[in-house]
Amino acid sequence: MMDRLGYFKWVTADPTALNAVDRQIVVRQIVDELQEICDRDAGSGGIDRYPALNRLLQTIRASIISIAKADDSCWEGIIDELLQLRTTMVDLRASQGARISH
Repeated sequence: MMDRLGYFKWVTADPTALNAVDRQIVVRQIVDELQEICDRDAGSGGIDRYPALNRLLQTIRASIISIAKADDSCWEGIIDELLQLRTTMVDLRASQGARISH
């Protein structure tokens, strides 16, 4: 299995070079990281701090095979949105951490 930095390299690669299994791995890695962010935040902000996001991640997990088999432009769009969500969550955690430390 690839490391987290590896999937960013895969995502920036030519999507036609990735087979369905590789695409599944990329999606699973991103979703796993988003789930980790939610789980860490749940520990500090209540058991279900992000209920809509948790439901979304469950839906994505259930659809990984379909997402991996999507045409190139659709797959790229989904990955772009997931990475944007990841960036937003990381930025949100950073801003909350900075606020707490002051």
